[in-house]
Amino acid sequence: MRTYYRGPDAVITDTHFVWQSPAVKIFAIDDLDDVRLERTVAGGPSGVELALGFGLLILAVVAGLKFGALAATPLVVAIVAVALFALRRRGAGHAWEIRARYRAEDVTVYTSPDPRIFNQVTRALRRTIERRAHRQSYGLVAG
Repeated sequence: MRTYYRGPDAVITDTHFVWQSPAVKIFAIDDLDDVRLERTVAGGPSGVELALGFGLLILAVVAGLKFGALAATPLVVAIVAVALFALRRRGAGHAWEIRARYRAEDVTVYTSPDPRIFNQVTRALRRTIERRAHRQSYGLVAG
């Protein structure tokens, strides 16, 4: 059995794709069809983050009106911190997925937020599928 990729969360051999996500998922390479790559997009800040940001903004305005601009400075810093956190979290929410039809069911075969690791896994799976097609073509040779 030839191993095409062995990493911290996936193993790809000539017969199986093993994804060690929170639960181990094993896919037979010969049963994977319509393999495609998709990018998932994060949905932006959550309702809690929006409420917290809006509340801090109101506090900054009230403090600025009542006590002057100097009193509002810590709240402005807090608003900026919450905004940066929300933007950082939103950027981290992007992930790449390998999706396929597996035994007549649409499944996610693999996902990773790290483009470098995702590309390594994708190349290994592509090599495995190409070898599968090459292996199956031997039956078509007529003598």
